[in-house]
Amino acid sequence: MMKKLVFVSNFMNHHQKALAENFADMYGDDYVFIATTPFPQDRGEIGYRDMNQEPFVFRAYESPAAMTEAQRMIDEAECVVVGGTVGNSISSVLGRLAENKLTFLYAERFWKGPLWKDAVRLVKYLVFKGGRRYARSRESKFYLLCASAFAAWDYSMCGLFRGKAYRWGYFPETVREDRQIPRIEAPRINEDKAASCGQADSSNGSAKNLSKKRQGSILWAGRFLEWKHPELAVLVARNLREMGLDFTMKMVGSGEVHDKTARMVADLGLGDKIELPGAFPADKMREEMDASQIFLFTSDRGEGWGAVLNESMSSGCAVVAGEKIGSVPFLIKDGVNGLIFRDRDADDLTAKVAGLLRDPGRIETLGQNARETLVNVWSPQEAARRFVRLAEELDKSTGPVSLWEDGPCSVAPVI
Repeated sequence: MMKKLVFVSNFMNHHQKALAENFADMYGDDYVFIATTPFPQDRGEIGYRDMNQEPFVFRAYESPAAMTEAQRMIDEAECVVVGGTVGNSISSVLGRLAENKLTFLYAERFWKGPLWKDAVRLVKYLVFKGGRRYARSRESKFYLLCASAFAAWDYSMCGLFRGKAYRWGYFPETVREDRQIPRIEAPRINEDKAASCGQADSSNGSAKNLSKKRQGSILWAGRFLEWKHPELAVLVARNLREMGLDFTMKMVGSGEVHDKTARMVADLGLGDKIELPGAFPADKMREEMDASQIFLFTSDRGEGWGAVLNESMSSGCAVVAGEKIGSVPFLIKDGVNGLIFRDRDADDLTAKVAGLLRDPGRIETLGQNARETLVNVWSPQEAARRFVRLAEELDKSTGPVSLWEDGPCSVAPVI
């Protein structure tokens, strides 16, 4: 195992905490998460605690001396993973790259919006703050961890990390002692589906009794932003009501288009079908996912990853998700552990949700298979184990290696 592992990002959050805890268990004091910015105040206001206070977090933003110490740790560590703002990240590791020390860039896609908005960002990536030649060279120990299924393509179009990109993402907690989704004696998913999900072993009890979820319950959760398209969920509710299907929908969150969405619900007379309770803290949000049958994930390409997909799948929801969301091609096998709908297509989304409401058995099958995927393959425990193995192999190799066909740390396809 590598002697010293350092992660660098803006701040510790609940999407990264479980992975960090696994690294801390494996490395002890030889694992450090360097936080470059304070924990955001607005997250504290909706119930999140300051995770920069975790014992494995080094708060580089606290003083010039702390910044100097953080740079020393980055320079000296055997393996470093940098995320957050690319310009700052690349600048901090240029010394390592010159010495050919193992380094990973941890990044979502950057081509998220209209071309005119991304033009300046594209130029910055092409220049790449002095790191371009290391990202282009197959001999350089500089690799990309893709926190989006589309990141490999975006970087490849700039001539960067070709053949040097690996599947990665965000790894929220998947199994908790306080989450009581009762067990049942359930058969394992069939062998073909198990293989498709990358299922390893059902003995950990990941097949749960999903029949005690609220019948006909649909959940949408996230910040109410234009590119997350909450209006699609409202249109689906209208269509399902017109079809005469029995359901309830809860839309959890807050944001700039929340009031606009609420007016849309009122104008369509859907107040008896859609509840808008506001934002929930992380624990309450996971409880809501545990109790819901269907999860709608309606974002467009602006969703770099989307950790609510990990969370809802690990809660055994039958997820219906948009095709342009960064996590979807990595996590969902369409028709096996979830459903994928055409980008921003309310009719296609409606058809898939209606099909689930008419077939409760399929809801449970998709939910159980989703949970298998998150517990056995895309868990923080498995991601940490695989990363350590990948780092060891890359450190002693003269180029990229391929160790797994799918899941975290497998070679990322150019999509």
